[in-house]
Amino acid sequence: MKSTLLCSSICCLTLVSYAQPNWEKKADFPGEGRSATSSFSFNDFGFVGLGYDGEDFRRSFYAYDPIYDTWTQTESLGGAIGEGQERNTAASFTIGNFGYIATGQSGDPFLNDCWKYDYTTNIWTPEATVGGIDRRGAVGFSVNGKGYVGLGQDATGYKNDLWELDTATGTWSQQADFTGTARRFAIAFVIEGSAYVGTGDDGGFKNDFYEYKAATNSWIVRTNFGGSPRYSATGFALNGKGYIACGYDTTFTNQTDFWEYDPDGDNWIQLADFPGGPRANAVAFTVDTLAFFGMGYDTSFYYDIWLWGDTTDIIIQDTTIAIQSWQNADAAIQIFPNPITNYAIVEVSIPDYHGDLHITIIDMFGHDVSSSFNVIKTGFANGKYQFNEETDSTLPNIEKVRDCGVGYLEQTLLDNQVYMRCPAYKAVQIFCLDVEIYIDSMDRFTS
Repeated sequence: MKSTLLCSSICCLTLVSYAQPNWEKKADFPGEGRSATSSFSFNDFGFVGLGYDGEDFRRSFYAYDPIYDTWTQTESLGGAIGEGQERNTAASFTIGNFGYIATGQSGDPFLNDCWKYDYTTNIWTPEATVGGIDRRGAVGFSVNGKGYVGLGQDATGYKNDLWELDTATGTWSQQADFTGTARRFAIAFVIEGSAYVGTGDDGGFKNDFYEYKAATNSWIVRTNFGGSPRYSATGFALNGKGYIACGYDTTFTNQTDFWEYDPDGDNWIQLADFPGGPRANAVAFTVDTLAFFGMGYDTSFYYDIWLWGDTTDIIIQDTTIAIQSWQNADAAIQIFPNPITNYAIVEVSIPDYHGDLHITIIDMFGHDVSSSFNVIKTGFANGKYQFNEETDSTLPNIEKVRDCGVGYLEQTLLDNQVYMRCPAYKAVQIFCLDVEIYIDSMDRFTS
């Protein structure tokens, strides 16, 4: 199908500076300040909810968009009828495009239920209950498409068991026990095919650390956490490294220290302190190459959120765009924000066109860079569409199928607009300069 040039020389993206990882304050969590919340992330969004605000256990959830730095309230755990019990200290993990919440504490009772969240429908559905006994302060993680919940505290004491969720069968099976002492309020993060678990409270403060190899269902002792023994710290993984921040330590105070773990060398290094102040029971989630950290409790309940990661600053030197009419429609294009920090957003608006579209993005070298842009909203009808994309102008077309169904997070966007987001660091790496956008009509199909 012949392409029609929508616009040429959209902009010139010029690299201004490349900063080392640092902390940057972002939009506050919109709900009540709270601690011991739960989080998961997928499809370029982070999701945070549950927790305790000093008066009540909560079940509300919010989605964070790192591009716009905005929060949107989503369906509360269990839905509008309140089937999912409010709680804190719940375990959480992501499998594919679904988030999972399991166990936790709701007042006096401990819990062992499990819930799956689908952001495309904004619906929670119950899963099989976690094996073992009701618990709080467990760890949760996912490896190779399987979910895991383990450790924590039940009504009789601390636990060291580990349970695996097989989503294909909807069943939990017990795996090899954690080889450290039974404990609650440990941290866990995943790097490649291994989970790393450590710190916590076994009646005392802990700094030991272990690797769980899911492929062999085995545990390996690793180098102790580099900071002081503690519990209620917060961990996450980013770009092949693990991180632990804050928590309550042997000085009986909450901390601000921040540590990086390199699994290749099995060693820890201390980084600059978290700038938001001491706290325990904070929350963390990652989106692409960025981590988001905050909330928790010290002398009060916090709702602040901070970004940590590599940032690339890009300036749009020329935003004057020569627009050609396309099918007698007044097309418009915007690239924002300016300056760009984490993402470049390209917005194409064709107000009078109501067909299906094929987007091709060509860089100044003639290469198709469409794969670096994520189409997050179109005016398409719900359904599946065929996108023919080229990774290089000399290569044959690669056929892909994408689901363009409009989810609840996208309903506030206007029809007949195409929103594409391109991580700035990728734009720089592929020299995404003087971009040209081509648009084809395209037939919808069903599958």
